[in-house]
Amino acid sequence: MRPDGRTVLGAALACTALVAAGCAVRHPTAAPPPADADKAPIARAAHPAEPFEGSFRAALEAAPAGTWFPALIDLTEQVDLPALGATLRSRGLSKEARRDAVVEALESVAEAQQSRLQPLLEGLSADGTLGSVRRLAIVNRLAIEAQAPAILAIAGRPEVRRVLPEWTSAGRGRAPLASPEPAGAAAPGERFRSWAIEAIGADRAWALGFDGAGVVVAALDTGVLAEHEQFAGRALEGERGWYDPVEGRERPWDSHGHGTTVLSQAVGGNPGGHVVGIAPRARWAAALANHRNHYSRVRMSLAADWVLRSARPDVLVNAWSHDEGACSDFDLAFINAWKAAEIFVVFPAGNGGPRPGSGEAPAQLTGAYPDGRGVFAVGGLEPGGMPGPESSRGPSPCGNREFPTLAAPGTGLPYAFPPSPSNYGNGDGTSLAAGIVAGAAALLLQARPSLSPDELEDLLVASARDVPPGGPDPLSGAGALDLVAAFRRLGIELPPARSAAPQSAP
Repeated sequence: MRPDGRTVLGAALACTALVAAGCAVRHPTAAPPPADADKAPIARAAHPAEPFEGSFRAALEAAPAGTWFPALIDLTEQVDLPALGATLRSRGLSKEARRDAVVEALESVAEAQQSRLQPLLEGLSADGTLGSVRRLAIVNRLAIEAQAPAILAIAGRPEVRRVLPEWTSAGRGRAPLASPEPAGAAAPGERFRSWAIEAIGADRAWALGFDGAGVVVAALDTGVLAEHEQFAGRALEGERGWYDPVEGRERPWDSHGHGTTVLSQAVGGNPGGHVVGIAPRARWAAALANHRNHYSRVRMSLAADWVLRSARPDVLVNAWSHDEGACSDFDLAFINAWKAAEIFVVFPAGNGGPRPGSGEAPAQLTGAYPDGRGVFAVGGLEPGGMPGPESSRGPSPCGNREFPTLAAPGTGLPYAFPPSPSNYGNGDGTSLAAGIVAGAAALLLQARPSLSPDELEDLLVASARDVPPGGPDPLSGAGALDLVAAFRRLGIELPPARSAAPQSAP
C-alpha cells in the first residue's frame, strides 16, 4: 500500500504491456503479422537538456515531500507511421494484415525501449516513490503516478524525450462539449424516427441490406448504458467491448449520458419503432475516456491505447474536445496511430458557432496520417439542410483549410439516454452529427470492407451534397453527408426513396 492508503501496482512493473491496473490482453488476430514487423522505421529524438513541459519541474521541486503526481513519460524512439504505412502498402498486404503489422510494430518499439528502464522503475517502486506504472504502445509512453524524486530520476535517463504533467478540463468552468438532456422514458406504443435517416439516405441503404453487420464501431466518451434497448446484444465480448480507466468497473456504465447519446446515433438498433441509429446491426465497444464529460491527458492516453490494442474497431467516434489550447496537438499521435491501424476516426467540429474560427482541438488540427490532411471533423445541420447556428465554423487557426470536413444532421434528433433502458432525449449538437457519420461509415465499410480510412474520408468528401453558399465553405465544409451518392461512387445504386412510417430498421 502507498502511504496514502492506495494500492501500489508493484506487480505492474513485471508486465511487458500495461493498461489501467493490469496487463493488456492482445486481441487474437486473423493472421500473423509479417515476420519483420519488429523492424519498423523509427523516428529518434535526442534526450533534451530540459525534458519537462512548462513549469512542471518547478512544481515538483516546490512540492512538499510525499506529494504524489500523475505524469506521462514519452521516450525518444517512436514508430515512423507514414514510412511504415507506405512499406506495408507496397507489399500488397490486406487491410487486416496492415492493421496487425502496425500494432505489432508499435508494441515492439515500445517494449524494446521501455524494458531498458525496468531496473530503475523497480528500484523506485521498492523505495516507495513510484506508484502505478502503465506502459503504452500507441505512443511510446509511460503513464505513472510518483513522487517528485522518482519523476526527476526518470527524467534524467537518456531514453526520455519529454515529461508531461496531467492536464484536465475538470474544474475549468465548463464541459468540453454541450451536454445532452433527457426527455424521459418512451411511452408504451410510442414510435418516433430520426429525420436523419431519410436525410442521409440510410433507409435506402437498409433496403439493400446495408445495416452495419460485420462492422465494429467504438466510442471514446463518458461511457455507455449498455442495458439500453438500443444497444442490447451487440457489444463486443470481454476486454474488446469495454474499458474503464477511472474506476475499473467490469460492466459498462455512463458517468454523464453523453456517451450513450452519441453511440445511439451510430449503432442504435432501432427496436420497437424507436428509430435513432444509422448502423443498427453493427457491433460496438466503448471506453470511459471522458469521466463526467471532462478531458484528461492520462485517461485519454489509456483509452486511446485500449482502442488500438484491444478493441481494434473499424470506426471510432470521438465526441470530445478540450480547451488546453486551440491548436494543442497532444492527441494527434493517437489519431495517426488509429488511422495507420486502419480505423476510420471522426470528431465533432464543436458547438461554438456562429462565431467564425470557433472550432476546438483536436477537431481543427492538421497534420493527420497519412499525408498531413486535416482531422475529419463534422458540423451540424438543421432539418432544412442548413448549418445549425451553434455548429462551429472555420477557418481553423491550425492550418486546416478544410474545417469542418463536412456536415451531417445535428439538430432536433432523438437519442438514447440514461438511466433506464427505454429512456430518450431530443436535442442538438455536432456530437450527434459525428455519431451519424460514424454510422454511415459502418454502412460503407460493410459494402466495401477494403476501404482504408483515408479512402473512406475521400469518398465521403467527394460525395457530399453541396450546401449554400456553394462550394467548400467554413460553415459545412464539403457539404452534407450523402450516402446515396457515396454508394453510387462505389458502383452501388440504392433504390429510390419511399414514404416511410416510423418502424424498426430491417
